[in-house]
Amino acid sequence: MKLKTKAYILVLLILLQSLSIMFLTNNLIINLMGKIIIYEYPTFVGIILNILGFIAIINVFYIIKFLKKEEESIRKLNRSKEVIEALRGQKHDFNNHLNVIAGMIQLNKPNKALEYIYNICGKTNEFFSISKIENVEVAAILYSKFAIAESKGITVELDINTSLSELKIDNIELSKILFNLLDNAIYELEKSTEDEKILTIDIGESDDRYFISIINSYPILSPKLYDKIFEKGFSTKKGENHGYGLNIVKKIVEKNKGQITVESYEGVGTIFTVIFPKTSETQQTAKSLSS
Repeated sequence: MKLKTKAYILVLLILLQSLSIMFLTNNLIINLMGKIIIYEYPTFVGIILNILGFIAIINVFYIIKFLKKEEESIRKLNRSKEVIEALRGQKHDFNNHLNVIAGMIQLNKPNKALEYIYNICGKTNEFFSISKIENVEVAAILYSKFAIAESKGITVELDINTSLSELKIDNIELSKILFNLLDNAIYELEKSTEDEKILTIDIGESDDRYFISIINSYPILSPKLYDKIFEKGFSTKKGENHGYGLNIVKKIVEKNKGQITVESYEGVGTIFTVIFPKTSETQQTAKSLSS
């Protein structure tokens, strides 16, 4: 049994014990139960026990709040570890790039080395554009999925033009959206037999909305599936326990007054776009800055 589950069971037992004490020492309940209760407490003892029971109940709520904060801290720590692993992978790649450049220079091919450097610089700037995202969890997910996708031979293209700093949505829910959309895209591209596998992550904003687009170059979906893929239990994957991710994403998006669309085109791929409206305060700030 997990430690978190044990903690919640213990909290529940404390709560039940406190409520039982409060009921059994309450004169009104004792009078109602009549002869069933054979022990009667002096009034001051009953008052003290009731106060202690009430304090215990308050403490239970504080314990639950503490457990949730602890769970949040652990989750952020895990995300940080994912970022560290992703950066380690990038460090290894950069060392390889330096060796390639050194080899080109030794072979007296400076133009080739320069061209290679320009290509690497473009990719590096793209990778570090994730740092624009102020939400640590979202940035961690993007870093880790970037590294995972590239390790599977998938080319990742990033276009990030916002910090998402004023996006009003719970971190856990936003993480679920990104996890499901990116995992689905990587899964489809990994099993693709196409020579070119491209995953595009486009995150931006306009005056009145934020948008997140996940584009995988394969497969191309039939328009008949645009609505069906969001149905619970529907999946193009083989095996059991599939067909829930996109349904969960749709529910979370709609719960936060957003919308999700899917489009699919030859030569482009399948595009999942999540749109969240900005709050009136955010819109007003944006208008003030633009004027």
